Amino acid sequence: MGQDALRGPVTASWHRLAPHAAAAHVRDLVERRAARRRGARDVRFLASYTPDGAVAGWADLYLDPAAGVAQIEDLVTDGNHLGQGHAGAVLDTALHLAAAAGCAVRFLTADPDDWPRHWYARKGFEPVGSVSCFDRD
Repeated sequence: MGQDALRGPVTASWHRLAPHAAAAHVRDLVERRAARRRGARDVRFLASYTPDGAVAGWADLYLDPAAGVAQIEDLVTDGNHLGQGHAGAVLDTALHLAAAAGCAVRFLTADPDDWPRHWYARKGFEPVGSVSCFDRD
């Protein structure tokens, strides 16, 4: 999966998640995906498609087999395809690829107060720590 195929769906998801964001800010958020290739030696963009070929869900997978670590980032389902199993298919694929690469440690970050934490727990994830984020007005 390439960045070009994700550009449209990712743009739409940012507009859904941040409806008041300026178009230039959304464009910058979408285009930052190209910089993610520098995040690890092996970065893969994964997607699940509808029967008619539309991108319905996606995630980025960062693999560091030498360290035995994989990170799953930006797991998102297009708003038109929620509840159809696309995120599960993408996450299952990411976990399979990480295991096949020898990455015994597989992690993602999630809001501990948001509903996906229960879904991630069913997929075998458990909380191990927390991070703080700060933003400036």
